[in-house]
Amino acid sequence: MSLEIVPASSFSDEALAACFTAAFDGYIAGSFAMNAAALPRFLARQGADRALGRCVVRGGELLGLAFVGQYASRRRVGGMGLAAQARGSGASRLLLQRVIDEARAAGLDAVELEVFAQNMPALKLYRAMGFIDGPPLWGFSREPGAPLVAAPAVPRVVDTRAAADWLLAHGPADLPYQVSGHALRHADPGGTAWRFGQALLLFSEAAEGRLSLPLLVDADPAQRDAARLLATLIESHPAHTIRVPQLMRDDVAGRALREAGFVPLELNQIQMHLPLR
Repeated sequence: MSLEIVPASSFSDEALAACFTAAFDGYIAGSFAMNAAALPRFLARQGADRALGRCVVRGGELLGLAFVGQYASRRRVGGMGLAAQARGSGASRLLLQRVIDEARAAGLDAVELEVFAQNMPALKLYRAMGFIDGPPLWGFSREPGAPLVAAPAVPRVVDTRAAADWLLAHGPADLPYQVSGHALRHADPGGTAWRFGQALLLFSEAAEGRLSLPLLVDADPAQRDAARLLATLIESHPAHTIRVPQLMRDDVAGRALREAGFVPLELNQIQMHLPLR
């Protein structure tokens, strides 16, 4: 039987969640279990539009999927994977080509995605299909006890909407979606946003003794204000481990994180894009 590409909206949340779980079983960054209840929130965080998502099927069997969103004249693949029985069949190339063709037909500027640099099969596929390597995206961790290297600041606490508006106005236009103002408008509740000078920081309590720092952007290349926000965060939570997901570019905040004693995680991502014009 031949492979077919169909809209993701053809399937229930239960079927999509089961396919996603199967596709990411044994993933390089850890298996990812999804259920129907969690799927809508996941799609919102990824900026994915059900109408743009595509699935690959064979004989009616759901074998793989690509969650796709659109913003700022480009489309983003926010999650793509195949069940084990479909790997090596050409389904990945077929699925991604459909996403690319539809973005081009819509007159958009580019298709973008992030991929772990250590995921060589995926990286090879994307490069073969014309995607261009962009900046590395680092994750970091900082254990308690390292000394402060900058003076703490007195940040302004802002709500998520104001933080998103500021980031869209002052941050780089080519930030990875998940650390952009577009995504910040859909951020999970419970985070705290600080602004100081040209920098914006978002953090939340992930677990007892651990902070999550999903967003840090400094519009000034010197990253001095980011360094002061980090010093404030560390000083106010001296016993906490702080973890940063693999979405930080060196030219945006990565240098400030390194100088503040944050250690890069073992895996890192690459920001990739395919120009369509």
